[in-house]
Amino acid sequence: MSKHQKKNVATLHDVARAASVSPGTVSRALSRPELVAEATRNKILGIVDRLHYLPHPHARNLKLSRPTVIGAVIPRSGISTFSQTIASLNDALEMHGLTLIVSQPEASSQASKHAAYRLLERGADALILLGEDHAPELYRLLEYRGLTHLLLSPIRPPKGSPHVSINHRRAGHIAAIHLIELGHKKFAYVGSATPNNPRAQERLVGVQAELKAHGLALPEGSITNQPHQIDSGRIAVKQILANHKDTTAIICTSDYYTLGVIRALHELRINVPRDISVVSFNNNDFSSFTMPAITTVDLKYQEVGKEAARMVLRLIRKEKVSPVMIEPELCIRETSGPSRF
Repeated sequence: MSKHQKKNVATLHDVARAASVSPGTVSRALSRPELVAEATRNKILGIVDRLHYLPHPHARNLKLSRPTVIGAVIPRSGISTFSQTIASLNDALEMHGLTLIVSQPEASSQASKHAAYRLLERGADALILLGEDHAPELYRLLEYRGLTHLLLSPIRPPKGSPHVSINHRRAGHIAAIHLIELGHKKFAYVGSATPNNPRAQERLVGVQAELKAHGLALPEGSITNQPHQIDSGRIAVKQILANHKDTTAIICTSDYYTLGVIRALHELRINVPRDISVVSFNNNDFSSFTMPAITTVDLKYQEVGKEAARMVLRLIRKEKVSPVMIEPELCIRETSGPSRF
């Protein structure tokens, strides 16, 4: 469809006519689905997707003269990691009189789609979506309606999608290089379940590539996938050391895992960094206050939020934007030191 071709914006009555039901039935199917028969509800929802229908305010074109609300979809599993991003994004938007509303669905494309729909239904003038793994019908809706949106920290963003990315693979290289330069050869990796976290997967790819370049590798049983919880680090350490007692360096996919790792090593009377060095990613606010302070690769999450705010403001003004790539930086503290071998 040409950008200059006028698009027919579907109304509630259009959906009702196509589904051969009353407008009230359509309304109930969207707001109180349990009150509508499953076959009828599924038929209505299919037509809603096909017609790119959105309830008030977008479907009735009742928007204010200037944007006021920005919606962000950040799955619950990413809230702790992206807390600095959300804070800096909110602060930057508030300076321009905009309100940020954050939705925290489960980590799935369908859950994110429904969260995005709810934000749009409640008047969001633009959307910020974490990553790129979103339902195709959501992308079609955003394009068809010409709705302002950008992607936050995608790994492989769709062509033409505005986005602010982090060089996660480079971060993996940085962590591995630091430990290799300290003489370490026996590595382990503590991470999250990668299918739902492509950013963590990309960091692991970077680590493995750097190790391979130096004739090293993560041996079988030295990579643990755990839920994104502090105690997961403690569980992972016990698994790693049961299989590889000669480990001298552990890389954690986030500072939250590192808290559990440091605690477990302390309980086992293993000194950090004299016996085992630990390097992480994120540079959360607490990482410089732990005992010992965490050596971590700063993924510049605050900068991500600021850049996202700048980009969404330009998009709202119909200005051209270019993708932004944030480069990570190593913060050397107290959990990394020379190998004992």
